[in-house]
Amino acid sequence: MTEPGRYACHNASLPPFPLETDACWERAPGGELLDTVSGKRPFLATEFRLLRDDAQQAFFLRFLAEDDEVHSIYRLDEECLYRQDVLEIFVAENDNLVHYKEIEVTPYDLRFTGAIENAGAGLKINLDWDIPGFRTRTRFYREENRLASVWRIPYAAFDRPPSPGTSWRFNVYRIDHSRRGIELMAWQATGEPNFHVPARFAFLDFMA
Repeated sequence: MTEPGRYACHNASLPPFPLETDACWERAPGGELLDTVSGKRPFLATEFRLLRDDAQQAFFLRFLAEDDEVHSIYRLDEECLYRQDVLEIFVAENDNLVHYKEIEVTPYDLRFTGAIENAGAGLKINLDWDIPGFRTRTRFYREENRLASVWRIPYAAFDRPPSPGTSWRFNVYRIDHSRRGIELMAWQATGEPNFHVPARFAFLDFMA
């Protein structure tokens, strides 16, 4: 397994809530999700882009993905959304990778947030952790077999705001259910069918 990668998170002046088609996303590097076990290209393509706007005190995340079926029966936020189709990001804003945040959105724009303690003896999830001002807009374009999701994550979700020249740790994931089976995808492959492998989190580098 290679060393965890690095992602350059640029500061940009952005709309209060960008559309999926806005040109501002071209300022961010594109990250391709791979099979989380093998690191090979999965059946469906998924790309993410991440920016921040220090003036707005918020991160902005966009997913664009192929999707030929949507499987999600959930209808309420904070249900066990990860048991079906979902897009995810894990973020560790402190040096201690035992503690990190898990944020999920379904193709039907339902949301799950949890603060994770992963000390190696089983996960503990604090479901009381929430993100004030968290906004999402997710659409499944059935005729185009395409999924698009835009997120606005305020810095208030974290213990401290990002600072230029420093790094956090993170990984980006997708779970897709279809007649083919279940595909687990990650930007940084974990080498096992498990997203909760903090050692594989990439470095989120905050550019000036």
